[in-house]
Amino acid sequence: MSTTPHLDNYRPDIDGLRAIAVSAVVLHHAFPQFIHGGFIGVDIFFVISGYLISSILLDNLAKDRFSFADFYARRVKRIFPALFLVLAFTLGFGWYALTPNEYQALGKHTVAGSFFLSNFAFWSEAGYFDASAVEKPLLHLWSLAIEEQFYIFWPLILFALHRFGQAKRIWILGLLLLSLGFNLWLVRHDLNAAFYNPLGRFWEMMMGAFLAASRPAPGSTEPTSTTRAQWLSTLGALLMAVVLVKLTPERRFPGGWAFVGTLATCLLIAAGPRGWFNRFVLSSKPMVWIGLISYPLYLWHWPLLSYAHIDIGSMPRIREQIGWVLLAVALSWLTYQLVEKPIRFGQWRKHRFMTVVLCATVAMTGLTGFAILKKDGVPERFPELLSNLTTKGGRAAIVEGWRDGDCVLDYDLPPSNYKPFCVEKKRPLIFFWGDSHAGSLYPGFKALQDSGKYNFGIGQRAGAICPPILGIEPRPLCKSLNDDTIRVIRETRPDVVVLYAWWHEGKVHGRYTDISGLEATVAEIKKAGVPRVILLGAVPYWKEDLPQLLLKVWKDKKTIPLRLGDEYLDPLVRTTTAEMRQRAKAMGIEFISGMDYFCNQEGCLTRMTPKSTEPLSYDYGHLSIPAVKYYAEQIAPIVLGKP
Repeated sequence: MSTTPHLDNYRPDIDGLRAIAVSAVVLHHAFPQFIHGGFIGVDIFFVISGYLISSILLDNLAKDRFSFADFYARRVKRIFPALFLVLAFTLGFGWYALTPNEYQALGKHTVAGSFFLSNFAFWSEAGYFDASAVEKPLLHLWSLAIEEQFYIFWPLILFALHRFGQAKRIWILGLLLLSLGFNLWLVRHDLNAAFYNPLGRFWEMMMGAFLAASRPAPGSTEPTSTTRAQWLSTLGALLMAVVLVKLTPERRFPGGWAFVGTLATCLLIAAGPRGWFNRFVLSSKPMVWIGLISYPLYLWHWPLLSYAHIDIGSMPRIREQIGWVLLAVALSWLTYQLVEKPIRFGQWRKHRFMTVVLCATVAMTGLTGFAILKKDGVPERFPELLSNLTTKGGRAAIVEGWRDGDCVLDYDLPPSNYKPFCVEKKRPLIFFWGDSHAGSLYPGFKALQDSGKYNFGIGQRAGAICPPILGIEPRPLCKSLNDDTIRVIRETRPDVVVLYAWWHEGKVHGRYTDISGLEATVAEIKKAGVPRVILLGAVPYWKEDLPQLLLKVWKDKKTIPLRLGDEYLDPLVRTTTAEMRQRAKAMGIEFISGMDYFCNQEGCLTRMTPKSTEPLSYDYGHLSIPAVKYYAEQIAPIVLGKP
């Protein structure tokens, strides 16, 4: 997050507060298993920024010394130097570390980061099949974008209020409450919008702005009560501790929890340097030192942690994460000493052309990202076969042919979104019920249906992160999806119901660990008059996205094998397959293992033929179109009988 040039009346405790904010964010990202609520640090930054910058604006307006040109020039000198370095590093390292599809996405994110539109870019991508957060090296720039969007219009508002003699505190409070109310509404209806929509986040900067407008007028000597300072400092520190301990990623956020965190920040700022926590903890030399490098530290830490995760395909070990954090600290200190200080406080400070140069460099970085985006991630970096296997990807490739949004619903869509054509009237009716993996089967069986080899109808009801188990709620709306699906099964009485899901998802991500209700669900299906139930086991699930895995194998062995051994597979896939086979036998239903059709003693297929241009999966395990067509043909005699 950004910081501002020091006020004339410098307060070291605010630098210490910055240290809490950046430490919380960095430690949460590096050690999420231990530091659950550290993401509140971004909200702390918002309040600090709103307080300091609004203080500068209000003081300059009161003294008739305000200049728009000067304000934005100072913002450029503060924000752009470190931002340029991090963007350039991220693009440079991505050239070697990322597949064409991933590098293309990085190009898009670089454009968004350079022009402070990251929140809109990541908002547009949000969804189940979006790449995980740790695979986006520039994801953290969403907050910088919201902050800079705020400062595009905030000086204009304060200037207008000053020019027309309006009561600034009342107007700030009114705007604050409107933004906060909008955020609370979004938290109940659309969490992605609540997180990324700037109008629902501006209230956090306005919390600091209201505090700045509530200060004594410049030049006044209003005394500060020591007792009041101690109470505010103590209450702020305790409230901050509660938020850091109690807040978890599972809670609805920002909303009320963000308000508590920003309120704690306001209390600590309002306490002033005489509050005991401010004086002895926040103003201590180590805290102030971290606060001074907080902005470059925020920028540097995430690309380093992200690339470390991408490199090994999973969370690095604790000692390795400590090493990356220390490297981020070292780079931040060097950035502060060698880049930020000379430009902000040294010989370059008064040169007007420096503002133009900085704008040009960041703009050129954005244009470089645009070129990478338009060149499809520059696939020429790799051999032709590897380029073909890794250029295509992302959500569009994964869900190709699924009837996504109609018969396969993302996690924010209710059952009313299922279309009537998801269940055909043709008989015999084969009904696929499950999570996104069940949705991925449709292109294969649709091709089989169109071939004329078999005469059958297709029913399909699938939902992301929603296994076909009645009574569970691994994510909002899942229970309602399954309740509606069993209703449809009772009404249509399919000839075959095929159940398929990522059965061991809970052991990997923990979103649903209890699938004991499967037996009761099968009993309900049989009770509905369905003569056959088939349980599908996994196809090859990989340790990480298969295209990224193929890139790493090529880097290591300079070859792209047709098959990969078990060391590249999800370590739980075979044991879970055996477990589900036994459960199917105990329930008296049929079981089909996808592993049997894609794997042999030499390993599991990475593509269907040596010259194939499409991998088996574009992610960890949803089959691509050629693979699912092959799979449907192979299991059709079991599901449909001999043609």
